[in-house]
Amino acid sequence: MNQRKINTIRTKLGRLARNQCANYKSSGACDLQRCGLCTVEIKTDSMSGNICPYFMRNVLPADPALTREYLEYLPADHPLQNKSNKAGKCKRCGHRFERKSNRQLYCAGCAVENEKENSRRRNRDYRDRQRKRMTI
Repeated sequence: MNQRKINTIRTKLGRLARNQCANYKSSGACDLQRCGLCTVEIKTDSMSGNICPYFMRNVLPADPALTREYLEYLPADHPLQNKSNKAGKCKRCGHRFERKSNRQLYCAGCAVENEKENSRRRNRDYRDRQRKRMTI
């Protein structure tokens, strides 16, 4: 993961918590957390454990762009990841993309490349079969 990008997202999350969260106190404390600290302010090496459930449900949706950025850095098996059929992971490059159908396996760029490869393979097989017929 890009540490600079993680730090940028963490800063934006902290700013949103300070400005919008009803449970955030000026000292960085939180009424909901057992440790008494706002989990957005706690620095860890990964972001997946850094967010308060109240913050995720009630505060973060106010900024859709930040929500998308944050969810992009969560692991694929994280419970907050979108599990709908519209979200997909490209089989070729591994990037996340929005599916147009439930059978779509590749993002737009990889779909073109995959189709080119399949076409080359089909044409090569066809030419091989034609050569075998000519020799018989």
